[in-house]
Amino acid sequence: MFEPSTLINLLLSTIASRPAAAEGMQAAMQRAAEFPSLKQAQLTGIALDPASRAVADEVLDTYWADEARQAELLLNAGDTREVIVGSGFHAATYAAIRVLSGFPKPLVLERGNRVGGTFAMTASPTFYLNSRNRPGGAGLAGDQGTSLNYLPGAPIQAANVSMAEYQTNTDMAFVIRLALAQFADVVTDAEVIAVSGDERDVEIEIRDRRALTARRVIDARGMGDPVDQTAANGTSVLTFVQFMQRMARMWPLRGLRRVAVVGGGDSGKCAVESLLGIAPPPAMAAAALDHVDRVDWYSQTLPNTCDEWQEQVRGRYQAIGRYLRPDRFGVRRLTVLDRQARPVPLPTAALIDGRTYDLVILCTGNREVGIDGLAERSFSNYTTGDDIPVAGKHVFRPAYRVGPHAQLPFTGFDYVNGIAEIPANAVSMFRTATKTAALAASLPGITEN
Repeated sequence: MFEPSTLINLLLSTIASRPAAAEGMQAAMQRAAEFPSLKQAQLTGIALDPASRAVADEVLDTYWADEARQAELLLNAGDTREVIVGSGFHAATYAAIRVLSGFPKPLVLERGNRVGGTFAMTASPTFYLNSRNRPGGAGLAGDQGTSLNYLPGAPIQAANVSMAEYQTNTDMAFVIRLALAQFADVVTDAEVIAVSGDERDVEIEIRDRRALTARRVIDARGMGDPVDQTAANGTSVLTFVQFMQRMARMWPLRGLRRVAVVGGGDSGKCAVESLLGIAPPPAMAAAALDHVDRVDWYSQTLPNTCDEWQEQVRGRYQAIGRYLRPDRFGVRRLTVLDRQARPVPLPTAALIDGRTYDLVILCTGNREVGIDGLAERSFSNYTTGDDIPVAGKHVFRPAYRVGPHAQLPFTGFDYVNGIAEIPANAVSMFRTATKTAALAASLPGITEN
């Protein structure tokens, strides 16, 4: 039975008290019998109504940012607490399964001021997920009877949030945030800079805050920060995150006629979709005013013709391919250039190989942000009873890495079912979701002794 947390109850009561924001919740009551519980029906109604969801996000952000509550949590954390570093998909998965398995709520430390990880980098939709929206339990690529966009243990799932074929980043962010609101205590603006200790006790050093003592640390920091963030000047040269944040504002494409994208991974594809107008629409944009005439895409891994694109690129990104050929007026907006690119920022533009661009977007991958005491070399694969690696385990400290940066190997199942044929699946959040859930369910409880 779903028993709502204090924060979930606050969210529900706040929305119920605002008639303009309560319509979605009230509409869901018409189908309450189809849900496992009344509260899940209400949360689904909130998720489906934009006005309700906006109020819910406001409630969550305000609650998590309250400094008095944060100070009390850190002061009274106790030395037997489990602490999760990061507040994204895998932090929510671990916290949900842990609590549902009968253990206390973990304490989540988020270095930024917005909870939800990569999907919550913007409060407005800016990119689509890679896997299709479909109902069902947690699954793997190739299993059509399950859902890839599934967060084990969450109060509601992504399939409750929309009917779109491919969901937006904020759809999944809302599910993550609800899971953390239900199953964890969260402190924002808490950047972990060092972890020390032995196999019994761990001390966690937090920038500009008092240190914590914990009995176990779950390192769920995700993919890390952009590799080329130092090359971005924030105006004419942007990282992927900076560009997505720009797309969440009004008139994000204003003044852009010639743009370059560097990097051919999923981030690069999402950036190109935004420039071509096939990504989630911005708050304010109009074809007559905001039209990028030319996009040069620097990548040595992508096909550069429409026919090759259709043959080699998976279905999620097929819409991009048609822009690799001229339209009926003979104009071609997208060109893939098979070479490396090093942008040179100017005050109001940028250069690549002597070409001038209004904007350059760097989508060249991410790298881990170092934390003293949690170096990658100090972890080895941790397996459950079936000998399948589910996390990384520190050599002598009770610390575990989960999710993409645990760098878990492909299994025999992955090779047999073609999952391993796509290199990007090595760091797929959804490939490792069930592994994080298995870790949370199998680790023993923490006692004072």
